[in-house]
Amino acid sequence: MTDRQRNARGSGDQLRDQLVAAASEMLLTPQPIAPPSLRAVARACSVSPAAVYLHFESQQALINAIIQAQMQTLGQAISTAVDDKSSPIERAYAFGLAYASWGIEHPGAYQLLFESADRLGDSAHDADWSLLESAAILLVEVAGIAPTDARVVAFRLWTSLHGIVSLRLHKVDAPWPTSLEVEVRAVMERLVGRSGATA
Repeated sequence: MTDRQRNARGSGDQLRDQLVAAASEMLLTPQPIAPPSLRAVARACSVSPAAVYLHFESQQALINAIIQAQMQTLGQAISTAVDDKSSPIERAYAFGLAYASWGIEHPGAYQLLFESADRLGDSAHDADWSLLESAAILLVEVAGIAPTDARVVAFRLWTSLHGIVSLRLHKVDAPWPTSLEVEVRAVMERLVGRSGATA
């Protein structure tokens, strides 16, 4: 801790500003997430740490398994919703709503996958772009656009849906004027309707 000169008497506002600045630097600096240790996981399962190492060679391997399992759960929820629809446009709506609904219903898993996994380590979030590829394929079918253009729209769709989900998770007291379904459908209609314009 560095020595600091005292502020002159009557300069309380200056000290206040310094405190805010110091706290801001601490608070606004991205912090690493502390995942559970293998020993802690072993205790939760009432087994020895050695038993955990039979299945996972490291903490990172266990984290990767968690992320992969949650991605599979999300993918299954979307597949189930999409497969139930007959027309391409309804499948597109179902895709978007299933993604958003899963995020709202599984806030911890959603935040792990899309808001914090990248801070768990270099290899923790091996990119799984299968959902985006599925969205792009669906957009080709719905809008009849080229695959390269559909990929651009798929990324725009993801960022839009993520914004909806993330804000609804973090701003639960906001006076949302419409339902989740209405918002998702509006985004889908705008993107699918303008999918030919990728500039």
